[in-house]
Amino acid sequence: MVKKIFMLGAFAMLFMAVNCDNEPYEGEIIVEDTSCIEAIETTEIAAQNFLNGTQEDFSDLCLIYKEALLDQIEACGDEDGSLQLLADDLGTCTEEIDVCEEAIEASELARIIYESAADETAEVLCNAYKDALFYQIEVCGDDGTLLAVIEDLGNCEIEMVDVVGTWKLVSWNTDELRDLNNDGIVTNNYLDDIDCYDNETIEFNPDGTGTMFLRSTAEFTFTPTADGEDYFTECTSIMEDKTFTWTETINSVTMLYTDGTSLSLFKNGNLYTAINDAFYAQSTVDNSVITERITFVYNKL
Repeated sequence: MVKKIFMLGAFAMLFMAVNCDNEPYEGEIIVEDTSCIEAIETTEIAAQNFLNGTQEDFSDLCLIYKEALLDQIEACGDEDGSLQLLADDLGTCTEEIDVCEEAIEASELARIIYESAADETAEVLCNAYKDALFYQIEVCGDDGTLLAVIEDLGNCEIEMVDVVGTWKLVSWNTDELRDLNNDGIVTNNYLDDIDCYDNETIEFNPDGTGTMFLRSTAEFTFTPTADGEDYFTECTSIMEDKTFTWTETINSVTMLYTDGTSLSLFKNGNLYTAINDAFYAQSTVDNSVITERITFVYNKL
């Protein structure tokens, strides 16, 4: 049972450590009033005891941990609701917790905290997000999607990126090796094999506006063969300019288009985003399809 909420407790401790260093209690500063610091220390001890507990003392330690979280909220506040979320996730401290569901929730919480990270905490929170994803894979399994996210995070060393300027699409990176031009050579960068999407750019202006320039679109089909598939690509030229406004954090930039849709790109030297089923190929002989997750990579011109 304790293992089932391991990630929950781990993130509580991580969150408290970050808050203690970077989010001082707001209000009148009274040197003698140490109630917030004491509450944080009490929660850290309760969290550690909870993580190190056994199934027999799970309920007691869980209740102590939950009470400590609530006391910390009272003493320090909980501006973004994260501590309350941790307390709520503990439930009644007696119910059975779905291990996979809990791991998914922990990964999502880690992602949210990481994507809003400040410079000084980005690397720590990136690694915490990776740990959460590895744990989710352990208890839930993975079709390659989570591993692809982990690979995209790299070594979590954040390379500062100046977004303002023009960026060009240079790669369609995938998990599968395919031979889209049927030359006998497989690749996991599908742009290597097609004469399409070679002039797609994004322009970010200093005033927070920008334009995505779409200049082509492709339709993929395939014919099953004894050795696999023969692929066919039909590329069509287009002239579509999508305007947007943009905001950024330490590790991402989000574009809000005028039609209300949005797209977020991660920053790590380049800009990239991964989209499930972005590659779609229809069979020429039946209704079967091949879909593939694509990581779109943009380099600055």
